Amino acid sequence: MTDSSGVMFLWPGRWLLVGRLEANRRHRHVAASLLWGLDGPIGLEVDGQWRETSAALVAPEVPQALDPRDGRVLVAHLDPDTEYWQTLASCLDGADSVDLAIPASLRRLALALPGTTGCSTADALMSELCHYHNRGPAALDSRVASVAGRLRRSPPERLEVAALARDVGLSASRLTHLFREETGVTLRRFLLHLKIQQAMLRWRPGMPLSALAAEAGFHDQPHLARTAREMFDALPSRYTTAGDFRLVHCPD
Repeated sequence: MTDSSGVMFLWPGRWLLVGRLEANRRHRHVAASLLWGLDGPIGLEVDGQWRETSAALVAPEVPQALDPRDGRVLVAHLDPDTEYWQTLASCLDGADSVDLAIPASLRRLALALPGTTGCSTADALMSELCHYHNRGPAALDSRVASVAGRLRRSPPERLEVAALARDVGLSASRLTHLFREETGVTLRRFLLHLKIQQAMLRWRPGMPLSALAAEAGFHDQPHLARTAREMFDALPSRYTTAGDFRLVHCPD
């Protein structure tokens, strides 16, 4: 971030960032991405291919990189088990990414976000974006939803697939396959993603990375650093250091 005019809204299961970002290298995260150039087209690499786009939606677990071209951008990450992603997923028609048309009226709402103090405007913008592109939300398998909810409520240090599967009446292999089929991600990657979210929620200025790793459920500091670099090309502090982004915690 090149100035202090950015804001990041963080909910359980999604976050929305508005501001000036630096270009990043190829990375792959569990959440789906909605990327929108507020001052003009952006550069987007998906699966090794660069293109220019005004706005795009990228599916979970798809390798990507962003070149914001010195303009302000809106970046929304939507977890694969949330209603927001289930509403937008049909826009892809099976593709890894798709360009989106966004009404000009929503740009004014997006640009107002850095000056807001609560979550209502950001919530309204996300609702409008989903409503505009809604082709009918997909229904997440109830057993997958139950497992995702359990992991989200209390992310375990270690993944016990057999116990999770038994609780929803499935074999471990069947749950593993069904979860990947329904969400696009593996159970193990989903748990790592939830731990990264815990790190974002728990980070405070001056907090040692080793302490953050322990609180978020990682094995150690290198494990947290490797996961964050792979998923975001950045450490959690990159998005929350004072002077870069104002962080707003929002209720579900």
